Amino acid sequence: MPYIEKMGLSYLALILFCIANLAHASCSKTIVVNQASWKPYMYTDLSGKHAGLDHELVKHILTLAGCDFEFVEFPSRRALFELEKGRIDMVAGASITPEREIYGRFTTSYRDETMVIFIRRQNQGHFPAVNLEQMLDTHQIIMGAVIGAYYGEQFSRLNQKKLTQNNQLILMKNNKNLLSLLSLNRIDAAVGDKISLSVMANEMGIGEDFAVHDLILNQDFVHLLLSKRSTTVEDLHKINKAIEVFTQSDVYTDLLSRYGLQRNRGQNREELKLGDDALGYIYSPAHHSGSSIGSF
Repeated sequence: MPYIEKMGLSYLALILFCIANLAHASCSKTIVVNQASWKPYMYTDLSGKHAGLDHELVKHILTLAGCDFEFVEFPSRRALFELEKGRIDMVAGASITPEREIYGRFTTSYRDETMVIFIRRQNQGHFPAVNLEQMLDTHQIIMGAVIGAYYGEQFSRLNQKKLTQNNQLILMKNNKNLLSLLSLNRIDAAVGDKISLSVMANEMGIGEDFAVHDLILNQDFVHLLLSKRSTTVEDLHKINKAIEVFTQSDVYTDLLSRYGLQRNRGQNREELKLGDDALGYIYSPAHHSGSSIGSF
């Protein structure tokens, strides 16, 4: 049977509402999902349990789809390789790229993301630019990013090899290391998911040291990515139906609010926004004690 953690009446009502549509649903296999390390979307809490917004969303969606599932842990870049080979079946928080469409199938979107540039607060208003390439060329800044993540077309168009050789681009393995470099004046800017960077900065106690640059790198929807080698088109259809139903529910809205997000009612269901200013959002692991990677 699919994994179902303790649920309130609202969620049970949602399941009953979906029985007519999903009564015959079951995936072709137990779905092996990668549990990335990317707060607040996916991470391991202090008690050693898997947690995070995407972790919970995936569990709810797959349960509604009637799928058995289990989580494994790989770094995001390695997870894509394993998914291509069919050794894992799903990754969460994925942006659509032509390369990934070769070996994977994308579900409909289940939330959105905003990729931004963090700078030190004293530099707020500095480095004006209409795009990322102009920002790097005109101001000769040193920028940091996490290796293997997808930051949108502006970042993808950069000659990253040349920038790295010229010490204008520093690649790190996680946001914590990236923000440490920014705080220590080792880099001038850090690119990343607005929520994830904000959560990590506040957790490190340095959230007030940073500001968000006016240039937005990417605003897009994120998806679940299924392996073509190990899953079926029918699996995709069942999961898409579950996403469609779940993202219209109050349970979905309540879950977003627990992580400092809210659905922008009256507009497209996937247009999410921060409930508070990103840098003012204080993330507390205790806030998610009932729980059991951004996109990349």
